[in-house]
Amino acid sequence: MGWSAWTRASGRRVALLCLLAGAPGAVAAEETTGAALAGLLRRYDAPGGVLALSGPDGILRIAAAGLADRARGIPVTPDTRFHIASTGKMMTAVAVMQLVQAGRLALSDPALPLVDLPGAERLANLGTATVADLLSHRSGIPDCLRNAAASSARHPSPRWTVAEALTEAPCGPPTKPGAYVYSNTNYMLLGRIVERMDGTGLAEALEARIFRPAGMTATSLGADPADPAVAHGYRAPKPDGSRADASLYAYSSPLGDAPVTTTAGDLERFMTALFRRSGLLLDPALLREMLVDRAGDAEDGYGYGIMVEDSDFGPKHGHPGRLAGFRTEAWYYPERDSVVILIMNGDENTDDDVGLLLARKLLAP
Repeated sequence: MGWSAWTRASGRRVALLCLLAGAPGAVAAEETTGAALAGLLRRYDAPGGVLALSGPDGILRIAAAGLADRARGIPVTPDTRFHIASTGKMMTAVAVMQLVQAGRLALSDPALPLVDLPGAERLANLGTATVADLLSHRSGIPDCLRNAAASSARHPSPRWTVAEALTEAPCGPPTKPGAYVYSNTNYMLLGRIVERMDGTGLAEALEARIFRPAGMTATSLGADPADPAVAHGYRAPKPDGSRADASLYAYSSPLGDAPVTTTAGDLERFMTALFRRSGLLLDPALLREMLVDRAGDAEDGYGYGIMVEDSDFGPKHGHPGRLAGFRTEAWYYPERDSVVILIMNGDENTDDDVGLLLARKLLAP
């Protein structure tokens, strides 16, 4: 893939990279990024994907390969937009922390009055949960909708409103309050709180609070799978080689746990705005609060909407996402001042630490 393929996606940065494209270091970086993406697509049998890397030099290197739409033969490009599943939880969390910064919320506030939704009290442990409990997955509230049947004869549509999800959707069992147990319902509730506090839909709230300040011009909540610039999400292959297209379910989500459709370039802009441009989205002291591991003895460290883990390359901060034929990895490595982004449009249901695999391929020892 030539660098000219992503001129539109990278704006100012591409001008510098084009000047360097003939240099051995730039060529090596291009080959490394492209080879890493090709290997991951083979490993996980994904139809297509985008891999992005930015380091201390500020240059954004992007590789794109495969198909965004198998039926129409549309290739993935650096401008292709993907559903990023739970990676979007970081944006919901930042919006909540901005409300805390403005003094309109406190982390210790009880969640139920802020949700203010008749019928939501059916959710076990919501009556005792605080905003901090929701952010850190320590509420004990059951996981609803995402890990249960998403449609039924009573609700045949793939699109659930937040009110429907919180009052009608099937749920798993509750867990012990105070213990870390990942539950998507926590972030559906947080999305509802942001909507109520801002007096607008979550799409408008995130546009004003996150997308516009970070320069994310290709980002939205939801998308139309018929748009040729939008990737389709595919389930794992069946024995006959066919793959179910799950795009409609993913792109119909208006909920705070998995709301965002974006490009790899825009996702890198978010990570840069949050972790590298101090104070742009959030006061540094509150960002530090987000990065405190509150998951106890759990294998995965978790703060407020951000996973905080150790790696071979020092700490890594970010969030993976997996839903309806899409897989995303978005990580910042502060000791390397590097951001690594991977978005694929195929199910990846392994125990691999995909973020660590990426780092080992892309970050110098």
